[in-house]
Amino acid sequence: MGSGLLLRDQPGVIQSWVVNAEWVQKNIKSHTGAANLCIVTGFGDSMKGMFNSGDPLVLDKGVTSVEFDAVYFFRVENEGFIKRLQRIPGEGLRVLSENKKYDSWTVKPGMDFEVFGRVVKAWQGEDF
Repeated sequence: MGSGLLLRDQPGVIQSWVVNAEWVQKNIKSHTGAANLCIVTGFGDSMKGMFNSGDPLVLDKGVTSVEFDAVYFFRVENEGFIKRLQRIPGEGLRVLSENKKYDSWTVKPGMDFEVFGRVVKAWQGEDF
């Protein structure tokens, strides 16, 4: 997904995940097409409360711009993020973490910014 993206501290990769068309129809409410769906994982605790580090997320990579506030996989410069983006007219995009220990920040016009997709489903795993 793009080139030159720094993904720090990635402890592993989901090698395979297969679902049928019926599962997609029943479980993914909004997407640009089943062929655009893929699995990604985020690491770290900045989105704790919505999903945990390493949880599988379904990404719609057919979404490459921020048309409304939602959770996106994106990059700024050469660093990747999975965060909620909030459009702020005249200012840019506010980057919000679910974990309130993290401050918000702004993607301003002119920054090297690219959207890889919108998160459309998240599994929140818990250790027992």
